[in-house]
Amino acid sequence: MSSMTAANEKRLYDLLNLFFSVARQANSETAQMLEALDLTGPLANVLWLLDPARQAPSMREVADRLCCDPSSLTFLADRLSERGMLERRPDPDNRRIKRLVLTSRGAEVRRKLIDQTIARTPLAKLSPLDQETLLTLLTRASPPNA
Repeated sequence: MSSMTAANEKRLYDLLNLFFSVARQANSETAQMLEALDLTGPLANVLWLLDPARQAPSMREVADRLCCDPSSLTFLADRLSERGMLERRPDPDNRRIKRLVLTSRGAEVRRKLIDQTIARTPLAKLSPLDQETLLTLLTRASPPNA
């Protein structure tokens, strides 16, 4: 049995409705942008996770972050490799592990993806203070290492 009050349940329901509404708006904007960048959502998700300022993640790490099967990630990595955006490189300490490294073209497309997503997000309507507050709250609600 839940110890949640009716008022608390309604508040959470209202929050989720708003959350999904903002997500739908963001998804609509994202769909147009991805078409212009000639990317699918799953390909964009891989690019988003490959931060060139950090150590290149292993294929297993990326599959885990995307909550997908490693074979699905292999398919996506193949598509990005064919487009000249990604290379698989052996880990220097364990050659059985493959790390995903952006090429200069991949880094450029990733930068456009991020810039355009930031420019189109409905969250840009919030003041910087509201954005900071939302960031704090969502960080508290998120699982570790999200």
